[in-house]
Amino acid sequence: MIDRALFLKGLAGATTVATGGLDVWAPRTQQVRVLVAADTRGETPHVAPDGTFAFGGRRWRGAPSTVGAPDGTMLLVTTIDVDQYLQGVVPLESPPSWPAAALEAQAIVARTYALARRTLSRPYDVRADDADQRWGGVEAEHPAATAAIQSSHGRVVTFAGGPAEVFYSACCGGHTADASTVWNGAPQPYLRGVEDPHCAPAPEYRWSRTIPLDRAVAALGSHTGGTLVGTALANPDPTGRPQTVALLGRSEANVPVADFRRALGYEVVRSLWLRAVRIDATQAPPQFVIEGSGRGHGVGLCQWGARFFASSGASAAEIVTFYFPGTAVTSV
Repeated sequence: MIDRALFLKGLAGATTVATGGLDVWAPRTQQVRVLVAADTRGETPHVAPDGTFAFGGRRWRGAPSTVGAPDGTMLLVTTIDVDQYLQGVVPLESPPSWPAAALEAQAIVARTYALARRTLSRPYDVRADDADQRWGGVEAEHPAATAAIQSSHGRVVTFAGGPAEVFYSACCGGHTADASTVWNGAPQPYLRGVEDPHCAPAPEYRWSRTIPLDRAVAALGSHTGGTLVGTALANPDPTGRPQTVALLGRSEANVPVADFRRALGYEVVRSLWLRAVRIDATQAPPQFVIEGSGRGHGVGLCQWGARFFASSGASAAEIVTFYFPGTAVTSV
């Protein structure tokens, strides 16, 4: 799943390959450069007779090269056909046991994301982690995912004839999020929230987490002034997601939900859609209770929703255009 904050950091100042005179969708140039390691720490990739290479205890595909970074470290970057890259992405993002249409939808969205990220501003296009898309190399590959990638070969998400900006997360909680509200960016008509009836059976459609109150106070640091006696959710967006958490301590602090989640940790605060945040003083010691919907930022493709939508007979194209309304799935 994509970390939007890191995505925006990497996007700043980027110039896509298309602006350099190459068509980002050109079939003969569908390769991406993947950052395997931000610091090789002196390790050298070992290329095997089958064309794969070993690095960091894993096997990878593509043509590896080392590139010096401004801070003196050496980056390991591999140049690889986008579909070979997807073979190690799709199984980590959507379980191979899921319906073929869900896997194909994931492949289409992941392909679109990777190709649209190609840039001349740095020596790689995408990272092999959640800053872009998780890539697990050869060991992560699975026949079902590979078949879905092959079935969807060359298919990408477009809007008004050009590449769409696509994102995905595990579960939207019943309504995808509006990207411009979540990330304060320019609005895109296909990244506005849509009601999603498909993900209701997902494991984290609704969730609750409880941690000791003193741990929450420590994590929230200066926002609480060392004391926390009450909370409130405020400023709901059009999808119902609160945008701020009011923390009542020695004074009142209004904390953006994204900052609240980051402070307490993504394993505690599972999504940006909070339903309740409260103090349970009946426990000894007092506990801090967070309840919410979904898993992740909620923008774009809902992976669990795609899984159940596919089970009802939807095709990959129907899934993609449902979550990105107004777009088309185009073969290039």
